[in-house]
Amino acid sequence: MKLRIGTRGSTLAMVQTEYIAGLLNDLDIETEIIIVKTTGDKDQNKKLADLGIGVFTKELDNKMLENEIDIAVHSLKDVPTLWSDELQITATPKRESPDDIIIWRKDCDFDIEHDELNVGTSSIRRTSFLQFTNPNLTPKLLRGNVATRINKLRNGEYDTIVMAKAGLIRQGIDLSEFNYKKLDILPAPAQGVIGVASRKADAKINQILEKICDKKTYIEATAERWALKEYGGGCQAPFGAFAIYDTEEGILNLRCELVDEQGTIKRVKSNEGFVICTTDDVELSKELGARVGASFKEIETFTY
Repeated sequence: MKLRIGTRGSTLAMVQTEYIAGLLNDLDIETEIIIVKTTGDKDQNKKLADLGIGVFTKELDNKMLENEIDIAVHSLKDVPTLWSDELQITATPKRESPDDIIIWRKDCDFDIEHDELNVGTSSIRRTSFLQFTNPNLTPKLLRGNVATRINKLRNGEYDTIVMAKAGLIRQGIDLSEFNYKKLDILPAPAQGVIGVASRKADAKINQILEKICDKKTYIEATAERWALKEYGGGCQAPFGAFAIYDTEEGILNLRCELVDEQGTIKRVKSNEGFVICTTDDVELSKELGARVGASFKEIETFTY
């Protein structure tokens, strides 16, 4: 059997896709990688929020629906929670780090906690939470692939930049010339997770993909995404979520935070929950996510 794998053409997307292809090859499944250019790839100047929903995924979705590819490999955080009824995320290999890190050059004598600096990011979530955790940092739009962003920092176009640690690890990026530290904010739902999408009707393909799925990662990412879905925000919402499954206790814990804006007042709202389940209880993880997501509409619980 041969599977046609759709992917974006960025270095990170190709690294992730080649990883998935390798897992499938180990199952004696032949693969062909097909590069698809997405809206987010074509326009590198606008804010992601201005480009609409599914800017890194919708062209791949269409290729699947038109049967031009069999599966698609995504950074799961980029996949809209409101999606095609004909498609699904079927597999998630083991999660890489969910953390955001802030990076700056070693030759710059910055006090990252107090100096007035600009910070490169294209994420509404990061921009919103940084107003509370690092009010000394002024967001400045930063687009491009990982190498482009690092070079812009190296060339002095930015004082600091924020990036997902997972992408740096997967590409083996050497940060020895930089200082960096973990940001104290919750990640985007499913950050650090590779999602393999397929058509719901392709039972044979889906059975194959289930063999490369890490069930712990799957229910954690599902809970996070269902919280965002229930709240009603898209991939660019100022919403952070992190779920972790305790394998010894059999408990899935979920914590979410939202930057809530009421007129000129902004606050961080936080809610959490848990469910006793196994890693096969996907529906329970969805229910947990939906319950915590819905609580943001009902309970005024502020952390700072």
